[in-house]
This record gives sequence, C-alpha cells and structure tokens, in this order.
Amino acid sequence: MRYYTVHLPRGLAQSGDKESNARQALGSALFVREGFNWGAFFFSILWAIGHGMWLGALAMAALLALIVGLPEIFALDWASRAVLLIGYLFFCGFNGNDWRRAGLNERGWEISSVIAARDQDHAVMRLARLLRRDEESESAATAAPQTAPAAPRLDIGPSPGFWS
Repeated sequence: MRYYTVHLPRGLAQSGDKESNARQALGSALFVREGFNWGAFFFSILWAIGHGMWLGALAMAALLALIVGLPEIFALDWASRAVLLIGYLFFCGFNGNDWRRAGLNERGWEISSVIAARDQDHAVMRLARLLRRDEESESAATAAPQTAPAAPRLDIGPSPGFWS
C-alpha cells in the first residue's frame, strides 16, 4: 500500500448542498504520494519547474552549480565528484514530494486527508467513498440525533514500510 496526501484548494465552496460540495472536492483534489520521487531524482531542476516551484528550481540549480564547481576548486578526484553528485540526486529524490507539498501549501492548497491505496486511481475511489460516507453521516445526523457520539474512524491502512 502507498500513502497519498489529498490536497484541496483553500476556500472550497462550502455553500449549497453536500453532494455538489463532494463532487467539487473530488474534481479538484490533488494527490501527492509519500515516499521516494523518481522524477525529482533524475530530473531535479526540470521536475521543480514542471511543478511550478520556481524558487526551489533556482535553489537546486545553485546547489548543483556548487557541487559541480566545488571539486574544481579543491581538486577532488572523480570518486569524490561522483559521491557529491549521487548524494545530491538522492537528496532531491527523498525530499521531492515534501517540497511539492510545501509548494502546494504556499499556492493555496491545504492537506485534507491522508489515504492508503494501491495506486492513484484507487486513492481517488477511496476519497470518493470517504466523501460519500461523510455526506451520509451528516444526513443521518440531521434525520435522527444519536445518543452517543461515534468514535472517529481512521482509514490509514497497514503500517508503512520504508519503500511504501
């Protein structure tokens, strides 16, 4: 199972009926997978530009220029250069999805939930099911008041692994 954070735009219309709000939330949701990002690993600067993270791309370019220029200044051998470059690539790969979440937060998106799913299509289906369940529970709460509040249900799936 993989974990996805669901991002919705801030100020999503809360007026109107619950069904149209659920459809609007499902249609505008962005899913960001937890874990290693291969796009950021192989194409760090282009990946950042493609996701609209201009300052992040500029910082990556500056860091890459430093990594390429540093061995020239200190006359390092090829093995040290390779270690620096591979370290940069892994740093971008492990932090890419976190940087994307931060960029979405700065552009007005907020994390609404975390979903465990096999792939992104399955995550969309689980989000639709969660939205429908919330809609049904609100309609049932207005129809017949409950005597005891129900405990919250956490839909997080199995324990995450390192490469999940």
